[in-house]
Formats: sequence, structure tokens, C-alpha cells
Amino acid sequence: MISYFIYTIISLGCSYAVYFLLLRRQKTFQFNRFFLLSALVLCLVAPFLEFELFKAVPSITQIPLDKYTETNAVIDTVDNVTLGEEVAVNPYRANPVMIIYGLISLLLIIRFSRNLLQIFKLTRSEYETIGHLKLIKIEDSNMVSSFFNYMLIPKQHTLSREDFESIIAHETAHSKELHTIDIILLELLSCVFWFNPFIWLYKKAVLQNHEFIADEMSVSSGIDIENYSNTIINLGQKEYRVPLTSGFNFIQIKNRIIMLHQSKSSVFNRTLKSAAVILLLAGIFMFSSYKNLDDSFSDDTLIVVIDAGHGGHDSGNSIEKEIVLEISNLLASYSNEKVKIIQTRNSDNFLSLKERSEIINAVNADLVISLHCNAHTEPSINGIEAYYNDENEDKKASFDYSKILINNQSRLLSGRSNVKSASFYLLRNVNCPAIYLELGFLTNEKDKAVLTNEAEQVEIAKSLFGSLLEIREAQ
Repeated sequence: MISYFIYTIISLGCSYAVYFLLLRRQKTFQFNRFFLLSALVLCLVAPFLEFELFKAVPSITQIPLDKYTETNAVIDTVDNVTLGEEVAVNPYRANPVMIIYGLISLLLIIRFSRNLLQIFKLTRSEYETIGHLKLIKIEDSNMVSSFFNYMLIPKQHTLSREDFESIIAHETAHSKELHTIDIILLELLSCVFWFNPFIWLYKKAVLQNHEFIADEMSVSSGIDIENYSNTIINLGQKEYRVPLTSGFNFIQIKNRIIMLHQSKSSVFNRTLKSAAVILLLAGIFMFSSYKNLDDSFSDDTLIVVIDAGHGGHDSGNSIEKEIVLEISNLLASYSNEKVKIIQTRNSDNFLSLKERSEIINAVNADLVISLHCNAHTEPSINGIEAYYNDENEDKKASFDYSKILINNQSRLLSGRSNVKSASFYLLRNVNCPAIYLELGFLTNEKDKAVLTNEAEQVEIAKSLFGSLLEIREAQ
């Protein structure tokens, strides 16, 4: 999510710079409107429309690990385990930054809804039809504005005939051009992307361009340009206006007067600049939407090693090696640019603990999870357990990540869910946060039924990947 926000800020900034440098002073108002709206939408959508590059480069998860030969294993015994206090896991974890973002967005949406309701109530008032417009007289604003084909005008206005004709032509242009749709779109985007400074610059640019379009259409309809300019000056005071409306005296007077009297550049220059703008926009869009498949070392990517316990001649508890391998392979299939899954083994081969730790340290992982299935002499014992090394320098991260994994997995398996400390070889010999995750007890009928069911294995893998996404956001 954070990387998406960064992409939108960069891409919107680049496209706004193109508008500011090449189009802002050009009298290509309809093209400017198209550019501003299309650039705004494309830059927000582009990160979701990813083009894949470098398909020839293999993912690290596709590199076979069969070259590791069988050696003597370093065996962990139950004596290596130090049982700690059981930790009550909080089932709800929330990112405070996302909470603040959500609250501000909610407040903005409430404000937008209130403004929309205010206008809806005004449109239910009595109106007078003047050409294309429905004129409604209001008391709480001294400004003339429009919403679709509704024109809002002060109840006690003192407009001359020339001013009134200019305003009617201006607001008719707003109505026919459907500028209200642009305003509603901008308001909604502002509610969601309020943190992006370029959203507000786009909003200002679009509203100003609306006035340029309406001014040009008004003068083209036959109104004298000097009388029209005087009307802009006379009604140029900035006072309260009804939200979500287009207003005659809303945008800067100086810019409108200058643009109204400015001559159009040559057709060649306008065409050249328009072509350059389209090419630059296409470049920004393509840059924002490219996805490099070889993104294993991206700063935003969480690199996770999934170690399927046992393998080969070491079967573990009953059919443990097959279960954890299947879940490991399912997890690897979800690997993407957010969470990169690397497997220590993707087939039924044996790796010593030393070899496993060497694989993990070689890829500079952010986290390692060693998958196992538990066993107990008492068949009634069931549930999920996670182990971490409380002497490791990454012990806090290991402990916090263990709680996330336990919390999500406990929704699939009933029974206890514990986080304990242990001094297993793998936990002591890797250079990143490490967790032994016992997915359930094969000696318990209910746990075994879940762990050996193919559909449930898929759900376990999905839950684990969801936990990894949560861990990535928590970093």
C-alpha cells in the first residue's frame, strides 16, 4: 500500500509538471481538460496495470536446490527446548498510520456527503427556467454558481442586464460541458488521496480550466469581450459559495482576463505541444505500470524463506514431511513483488540443518519460517505452537511475527495457540528473525484431519501468506 502511494505521488507530480510547463498558458482548453483528467486517472490506475519485463530472468524460487547432497544431520532433541510462558495473542492488530488515514478519509467522505445532500435539498426548491438552466434563488451565498443544469443565484442580486446575460452564458457553458462530473470526481479522489499534494494542485488546475472554457464559450456566443471582462472584475469578490458547484466569480480574476484576451498560438505550435504532452504522458504511464519480475532485492519486498521440515529419509512425525512440503509449495505459488517466497526444498529430499541455515543466510532473508507438525503422547492435546530464540538479536521481531502467525492460524485449528522460546539449531544459526511453526498435532484426530485435507492445506497456505503480508506492513 505504501509503495502504491509513493508511485502515485511521483507519477502525478511528473504529469502535473508536464501540464504546468507545456499546457498551462495554452488556449487548448478542451485538450487541457482531457489531459488533466486522463493523467489523473491513469496515474492512479497505472500501478494496477503491470507490464511484465525480463521474463527470461528466472525467479530465485525456480532455481533447483537438488545440488545439496545428503550429509549428517545436526539433530535437535526435546532437551533443547525451553518452555516459556504461554502468550495470549491479541486477535486484532492495527497499523496506527492506517487508522489515522482511514479516520481522515472517513471525515472527508462525510463532508462530501453532507455537501451533496445540501445541494440536493436546494434542487428541490422552486426554480425558474431560463434557456438550458433552472434558476434557483438562494439566501446563504452571494455568489453565482451551477450544479449540472441548476443555477444558484443570490435572492437579492443587483445585477445589470449585461452582467446577467454574461453569467447566464457562462453557467450554461458549465452545464453543457458537464463540469459538475469533473468536480464530483475530484472531490471523491480528494477524500481517498488527501495526503497527495498533487491531488489538490490538479483540483485547482481543473477548476481554473473550467472557467477558461466557460469564458471562451461565453464570448464565442456573441457577448462583447469588454463587457464580459468588466463583469468578471465586478463580480470577482471571493465569498462563500455552495460546495461542489461551478462559480462565475470563483477562480482568479487576473488569470481569466489574461487568458480571455490572449491570442491563440499557431496550429503547428499547438499540435507540436499536444503531441509532446501525449508522448510524455504515455511515458509516465508506462513507467508507473512496469513490473520487473526480478524484484527479489526490492526494498519493499519481504523476502521469506519457507523451510519445509525433514524430507528424504527423515520423515518426522508420521507423514509430517509430506504435509509441510505440500503447504510450502502452495505458499511458493503465491510469491509476488510484495512477499518473495524462497524454499529450502521443493521436493522430497533431505537437507541437513547446516545446509538449511546456509541457504537462508545466502539469500539475505528478512524472515525464515520452518514448518513442522507436532506430536504428543496425549491424543487430546491439539493446537498451534510457535518457537523463537529469546537469545537471538532479532528476538523481538521473531516474537512479534510469531504472534501474527499464531493469531491467523488459530482461526483454522481449534485448541491452544502458544508462543514459546527454544534453542533449536536453525533458530540459533540464521542472521534474520526465525520461527519454528508447529501447524498442529498429528496425534490429535481433529488436527490430523485438517492437516491431511487438501482443501484445508490450501486454506493454511493462504492464511500463512496473509500473515506474511501483515508482517510486511508491520515492518
